[in-house]
Amino acid sequence: MNMNDTSGDSRKNLWLVLIAFLIVIISVLHYSVPTMKWQYHLIFMQSYFIPILLGAFQYGIRGGVGTALAVTILYLPHVMLQWGGLIEANLMRFLQVLLFNVIGYLTGLKAQKEKDEKIRFQNIAKELEINYEKFAELEEQLRLADRLSVIGELTASLAHEVRNPLGAIRGAVEIIRDEIPENSRQFEFAEILIEETKRLNEVVENYLSFASKPKKKDTLYKIMDVIKNSVLLLSNQAKKRGVEIKFDIPGYSLNLYGDPNDLRQIIINLTLNAMESIEGNGEVLIKAEQNSLNKNKETSAEQEWIISVTDTGQGMDESEINKIFQPFYSTKEEGSGLGMAIVKRIADSNNWKIKVTSKPNIGSEFKIIIPMSKK
Repeated sequence: MNMNDTSGDSRKNLWLVLIAFLIVIISVLHYSVPTMKWQYHLIFMQSYFIPILLGAFQYGIRGGVGTALAVTILYLPHVMLQWGGLIEANLMRFLQVLLFNVIGYLTGLKAQKEKDEKIRFQNIAKELEINYEKFAELEEQLRLADRLSVIGELTASLAHEVRNPLGAIRGAVEIIRDEIPENSRQFEFAEILIEETKRLNEVVENYLSFASKPKKKDTLYKIMDVIKNSVLLLSNQAKKRGVEIKFDIPGYSLNLYGDPNDLRQIIINLTLNAMESIEGNGEVLIKAEQNSLNKNKETSAEQEWIISVTDTGQGMDESEINKIFQPFYSTKEEGSGLGMAIVKRIADSNNWKIKVTSKPNIGSEFKIIIPMSKK
């Protein structure tokens, strides 16, 4: 029970006490004042209307009729005993008692209708308030849809302009790679660069598009390989920022059937977001684990992979967590607000779950929960 309910019950009890007090006082005056002072009794008799009206206004029909019946029970003995039992002599008093009950019922009926109407209008006001909030949400969604439609129109031309430079970059890197010994670290970076330009060529057309569904190239791949590749790709950028990227992966193999580019995009976006949240030196931990009691088993109908990205950055409060996956929302001045939205879109398209925990000035953790591949 809240405070409003408690205060409402207290007011009702006060009114009940006041009505009972008035009935008792008026009745005592009737019985204590001699009948020869009929002028006073006329005033007392009319005074009964006060508690009857109060009862009707406060409690509706039940209050009005109940108060009138209480007055009748207390007043009739006075009429019969002190004024005599002759109906002819007391006709006005009997009519007055009848009028008490009629007034109590009619006033209570009117008050009850007004109270019901007030409640109805309050419910309508609440519904209008709820609908207004829904309309506001729909309006915001329409604004986003309008912005996304503009981006959709620009995507085709953007993809066309970017595809040609990517092809030239890839060709140049292939030439350089052929001049490098295969056992050198530079050769490994050249291979990664070629693979990444190929991936960029595939995803550039849908990177900014949320309306169209990108084409998938499903295959069986190792989650560890994607994580190591992503960390290697971001290692130089992390070093410049003073951020150390660590990864914790089990010794057994975690395999997943699908498009490895989906997982790669998620890990890269989450890691970049983690790095950008760190001011000065910090740490980002990428962890992969199997949610199973027996981790030596690689096949179980109830297993799932959990990939988490944890940072020691600025963290977020509850309001920021609720907005982090909205398109165009960014806590950074130069952010596009699309990185985390793309993470959410990819996860939803694969039926993966995202769990976010964060504390301001402590850091954040993003968990991607992936059902085990049935392939």
